[in-house]
Amino acid sequence: MHSFKAVTKLFVFLLVTLVLYSLIMLSLAGKLFGLNYEKNRGFLLKIWGKSCCKILGLQVETINSPPPPPFLLVSNHLSYLDVFVLFSQTRSLFVAKSDVRSWPLIGFIIRTCGILFIDRDRKRDIKRVNKLISENINENQGIIVFPEGTTSPGMEILPFKPSLLQYPAMENFPVSRVTITYINEVGETPAYQSACWWDNTPFFIHFFRFLKQRKIRVLLHFGEDDVQENDRKVLAKKLENRMRNEFTPVISELAFLAQHGDFKPAIPV
Repeated sequence: MHSFKAVTKLFVFLLVTLVLYSLIMLSLAGKLFGLNYEKNRGFLLKIWGKSCCKILGLQVETINSPPPPPFLLVSNHLSYLDVFVLFSQTRSLFVAKSDVRSWPLIGFIIRTCGILFIDRDRKRDIKRVNKLISENINENQGIIVFPEGTTSPGMEILPFKPSLLQYPAMENFPVSRVTITYINEVGETPAYQSACWWDNTPFFIHFFRFLKQRKIRVLLHFGEDDVQENDRKVLAKKLENRMRNEFTPVISELAFLAQHGDFKPAIPV
């Protein structure tokens, strides 16, 4: 029964994704006739995020309001599900790891929709991506980055890497923030296992297992005040400290260690 529901969810998810992707491509063609592609794309990606959350059983709750464009938003990173959740609340593009481009179907779709990619193994790529961030923040959209540089089971906010905060530091541009927490329903698989993707489980296996869940709550806590600093390391540390205070852990460190012992993040994102 659970497998049948999972297959049904997957079919509807893929159908909705393909329909909205087709509309995004039509709006891209509309640029030839003077239509605002970025504005239309942001609107359609937000619909895609809301639709996917509904299909996947993600019940999103927010504390404070998401920032309007233009913005740079930093978020903790727990799962590929973060993308659907944040798209549902913002008009934005993401900076994603370069490996995502090779994922079947989804990789092709997000690549052609304008998502920014970074190769974290190449230091020279950081300069290129910072330039793309500066070029893509405007009145139609914001940019979302994950400065932890990896996913985790949600015990805490991991130390921030400041490399992708070079643009806001140079321009003294205000940076917004949000923390994500997944909360499982009673009787369901714990959220740190079902929603968070932090171990070596292949993406499609983890995703199919997640589809078997009935529903899961998602708490988004947007910071009330933006942070401005002209030193990227200071900026990163201030954001990290404020998000540590605002973050609700998915699982306590004590409970996690009781189950798994020592842990090192396995999926650089």
